[in-house]
Amino acid sequence: MRKTSSFYLAALALLGLLAASQAQIKVGFYDESCPQAESIIKEFVKQHIPNAPTLAAALLRMHFHDCFVRGCDGSVLLNSTTNSTAEKDSVPNSTLRGFDFIDRVKALLEAACPGVVSCADTLALVARDAVVVTGGPSWTVPTGRRDGTVSLASEVLTNIPGPTFNFTALKKNFANKNLDVKDLVVLSGAHTIGIAHCAVVTNRLYNFTGKGDEDPALDKFYAANLKKFKCKTPTDTTSILEMDPGSFRTFDKHYYTNVVKRRGLFTSDSSLVTDATAASYVTEILNGPLENFFTEFAASMEKMVQLEVKTGSDGEIRKLCGVVNGPSQELSSLREAHLNCKDCERQRRKMRDTSSVFLIFLALLGLLGFSHAQLKVGFYDQSCPEAESIVQEFVKQHIPNAPTLASPLLRMQFHDCFVRGCDGSVLLNTTRNNTAEKDAVPNQTLRGFDFIDRVKALLEAKCPGVVSCADIISLVARDAVVVTGGPSWTVPTGRRDGTISSSTEALNNIPRPTMNFTTLTQSFANKSLDVKDLVVLSGAHTIGIGHCQFVTNRLYNFTGKGDQDPSMDPFYLANLKQFKCKTPTDNTTILEMDPGSFRTFDKHYYTNLVKRRGLFTSDASLLTDSTALSYVNEILNGPLENFYSEFAASMLKMIQIEVKTGTAGEIRKVCSKVNS
Repeated sequence: MRKTSSFYLAALALLGLLAASQAQIKVGFYDESCPQAESIIKEFVKQHIPNAPTLAAALLRMHFHDCFVRGCDGSVLLNSTTNSTAEKDSVPNSTLRGFDFIDRVKALLEAACPGVVSCADTLALVARDAVVVTGGPSWTVPTGRRDGTVSLASEVLTNIPGPTFNFTALKKNFANKNLDVKDLVVLSGAHTIGIAHCAVVTNRLYNFTGKGDEDPALDKFYAANLKKFKCKTPTDTTSILEMDPGSFRTFDKHYYTNVVKRRGLFTSDSSLVTDATAASYVTEILNGPLENFFTEFAASMEKMVQLEVKTGSDGEIRKLCGVVNGPSQELSSLREAHLNCKDCERQRRKMRDTSSVFLIFLALLGLLGFSHAQLKVGFYDQSCPEAESIVQEFVKQHIPNAPTLASPLLRMQFHDCFVRGCDGSVLLNTTRNNTAEKDAVPNQTLRGFDFIDRVKALLEAKCPGVVSCADIISLVARDAVVVTGGPSWTVPTGRRDGTISSSTEALNNIPRPTMNFTTLTQSFANKSLDVKDLVVLSGAHTIGIGHCQFVTNRLYNFTGKGDQDPSMDPFYLANLKQFKCKTPTDNTTILEMDPGSFRTFDKHYYTNLVKRRGLFTSDASLLTDSTALSYVNEILNGPLENFYSEFAASMLKMIQIEVKTGTAGEIRKVCSKVNS
């Protein structure tokens, strides 16, 4: 019985491997089955796009919209049926153009190689080649996608990023597709070509907040120009606008020039300068040569064109891009896929055997790396001697372009160390079965995850599998503070990365801005930090920003009776209500943590404290305890160097909280997910 069962399991495994035999897309997928496929597409595009140059943007947009709904499977091309409204007939896709262009290319491919080249691949190749014809970048398009058989208008609205999205919504939307902030900024550069319609911008011109006003984020001269010459009435939904005025037919960097001049057409365009990390990427593109932008755009496109692709026996190869095949056509297509892969199992067996040996080898290397079971300064001196200089140089290069990012990176370090110790668990993404720390309420305003990812990528390129994400956070936070003119401190390294991240634990462990002194001291004591550490580390609030949601109760409803916090300076309070948190429901407006000095790491935070102008309840609480107050006065009465020394000493204590070393944890390859 056991032998029979083993045979049966082996047979199932073989069938599974055969079904997955074409489970990857690759460059040159059609080299044998339709060798002229890509040249047919390229020649057609080269022949026709110069006669209709604005179609290039429309085809690229169609590709975006296809990939963001059910992956890059050509579902955007399917027509609606009697029983279902397809993606192409949803509101976001109602202005898509170029379906007939794709159909003409598909007809040529069917004539040359019937039933071989998918509509999904056709769209991916056409979009790339159309951009090239406009003088834009080229990128690698691996092929082998199969076509989806489902297309639903209802899924479009929930998946395609809208032109009215703010940065938070955009970032989340892209993250859902495994695209990061850099991809968001770079791919937005596609707006350098093409056109739009007044329907998606009139609210910014005529009724932004529902009071007949303009969007203050839009350059007033640009807004006046649009109202005078383009969108002349609030009801205009048809007039055409250039996405990148003066340069809309050329694929260049001019779009970003408009963005920094506050002339981005959509709210989504303007949002790129509301986030420090995104703004740093915009600046980087503008300050670099055109070739750099082209390279980055190509890299992000190569990520996007592989979103949730269907391969192997998934989907079908449509005969016509607008309709799914009949049953007989699909059966024939599956049979061909099976016959074309008769050698796949032998190749997979060889790869599996090789992989096993490789994994054992990696395990041995890992054990060698466990020899240092304690943190120490210069932990990577032998294994990755350039590690700390790579981090330092990257921080020095980018933080000056986005100085407000220094505070979020320092805050990220705090939040990481207070939950499961300094183990990089704050960087892990939520999974299907677990909500991670980064999605807990206290961490929803954290920024800089992509900054850490970029540093990690540099270190992985130099020393694969050596430097932990936990150490990267510690080094980046220190170096970012130094760039702001703040103190430096010793960072012993050798931390390993945790494999568990729980939003519940974040709620239970991270000190909150609404805490009083008793709960604050208990929270710090739980991490072996004393009152002096609490006072000194609170000084990190000398840089950075907060949001109204954490202070409105002090302004409008402190005890639940519509009253104000009497411990807050009345003039400061009135100023906040008049100019910042104008309503009790405002949870988005940004506030300086240390007004007038929020970009400089100095003692001014404590000056505000004693004037009863600490922003949070937790800040104000430092004056309610005699011991804490004595430390505040000591800092204020001493030289700046003393505060720096004390801050460095407390940071050195904090960054060693519950660290993982030796064989505990792992060294993640990617900071946002545990190793497989």
